[in-house]
Amino acid sequence: MKRNSAEALLLITTAIWGSTFLIIKLLVGDGANLPFGLLSARFIIATITTAIVLRPKKALGREELIGGLIIGIAAFGGYAFQTLGLVHTTPAKSGFITSLFVLFVPLVSRVWEKKTIPPPVWIALIPAGFGLWAISGAGLSIAEINAGDKITFLSAISYTFQIVGIQVYTQRADWRWLTVLQFAVIAVGSTFATLFQPTYGVSWERMSLVGIVYLAVIASTGALGIQMFAQKFTTTPRASLIYIAEPIFAAGFAWAIMGFGMSGWELVGAGAIMLSMVVGRMPWGVRPVAVTPS
Repeated sequence: MKRNSAEALLLITTAIWGSTFLIIKLLVGDGANLPFGLLSARFIIATITTAIVLRPKKALGREELIGGLIIGIAAFGGYAFQTLGLVHTTPAKSGFITSLFVLFVPLVSRVWEKKTIPPPVWIALIPAGFGLWAISGAGLSIAEINAGDKITFLSAISYTFQIVGIQVYTQRADWRWLTVLQFAVIAVGSTFATLFQPTYGVSWERMSLVGIVYLAVIASTGALGIQMFAQKFTTTPRASLIYIAEPIFAAGFAWAIMGFGMSGWELVGAGAIMLSMVVGRMPWGVRPVAVTPS
């Protein structure tokens, strides 16, 4: 496959991930679906379909079990905080705040893997911090910031540990097993968490089920498959720059379909966060070996 074709597929994948912010917002925003019921249904389906598609051939070993558990717990935190946050914030703000995990990865890698933090990452933290301040409500105290924005920030931290875990364990364990086990841990954790909700929390209306299947099959299994296939035909820096477009797609879909706009300060914050990601993910910056689907 030619590089341009592969990068076009990666852009489609990024658009799919960007669309999930609006879909999750629509599914949980009116209370018809509760966060953990939605996650439970999504990842039960995703675990089954991913296991069928990937069909791990290597025997399940100790490294796969440990890695899958660690990555899965971090991923569960990421998806849980992101979904809970979307109950109270907009898809656009969620997309940009979540994307900050890109800059947190080298900071955690410094501790976990003893890796040196590239100087551009420190520079990128300046516009990132300003962007987070602006998009969350310039001038507001921490107590006044939207609860959804604060919860979503926790998802960015959780995704950071997921990505670093992927970097560490894909070097010593089968990535197919890690992917399937990661989804399975999210499914189990979400299903257990539904016990603390009034009900399981899934609407069986047709459009709700269509949304859940889209999240599970298209945005999880399908997008992951496209990413794994297409990324090998381009370079990591080029792929990383393509993935930066995810929050832009999140904001675009939210505006085009549901009319969710952004205020002046929110646009300034989004621009600052985009700048920080470009600086941090250029060839001399952060180059994570894998990116989690939203």
